[in-house]
Amino acid sequence: MKIENVIKKFNRKKIYLCPKCLSESYIENISLVCDDNHRYDFSKKGYIHLINNYKPTKYSEELFMARNEVFSNGFYTNVLKNIQNLVGKYAKDIVLDIGCGEGYYIKELKTVFPEKYFYGLDNSKDAIELAVKEDKLNPYMVANLANLPFKDGSVSCILNILTPANYEEFFRVLGDNGYLIKIIPNANYLREIRELIGGKEYTNSDTVKLIEDNCTVVDRITVSDTFKLTKEQAQNFLKMTPLTFSKVIAADDINKLKEITIDLELLVCKK
Repeated sequence: MKIENVIKKFNRKKIYLCPKCLSESYIENISLVCDDNHRYDFSKKGYIHLINNYKPTKYSEELFMARNEVFSNGFYTNVLKNIQNLVGKYAKDIVLDIGCGEGYYIKELKTVFPEKYFYGLDNSKDAIELAVKEDKLNPYMVANLANLPFKDGSVSCILNILTPANYEEFFRVLGDNGYLIKIIPNANYLREIRELIGGKEYTNSDTVKLIEDNCTVVDRITVSDTFKLTKEQAQNFLKMTPLTFSKVIAADDINKLKEITIDLELLVCKK
């Protein structure tokens, strides 16, 4: 991709912060530059890398490719539709998808809300490089959720989908009027994989308490579906989840996984 086309995807307003010194940054030529002349160049691959001393994460390219296949097979379409409704209701101009992975959600959301800026942020370069191959419209950043490269109160909405949260940092960039759409697993989420690997029963009570301790919950939706799986789909689900990080996936595991449950809670939160 031409570097000019990469930069065109990014909002040119002065909404950025330097990830190194936290001073105001702005787009100058092919770089994001701050007043102290810290400079981060846009990549011809389609994104900007903003993590100093980057180290690869345990989330591999294989995991994100498997997840991409799962999304393309429609297992999360109902989740997407509910997120779309919430974005239409609560998001104004700038939306951050923090922990965006391969960019499935904002790629689809951009087609419905072309007037909004959807930024995809992830601390995995593998994820972002896959995202920009699939999505030519949205701006993507390799960035750290503990140090978001945006000014205070500059963002209208944050999506945080099945990934860790930093509430202090989220509400710094959201300000008093922005909304966090936080998506967490319910007890039955991927329960068939938990049962297959002998994992413990899951409860989200601690996660919900942490959210309620840090936010005011203004809206809440549950999405629950169970699907039959082909062998290829079963293999992709086993590859895409951290539940199997410590397990070698065998043919017997794939054969035993006949169905999967998507059971999620969508919470809309304010400061």
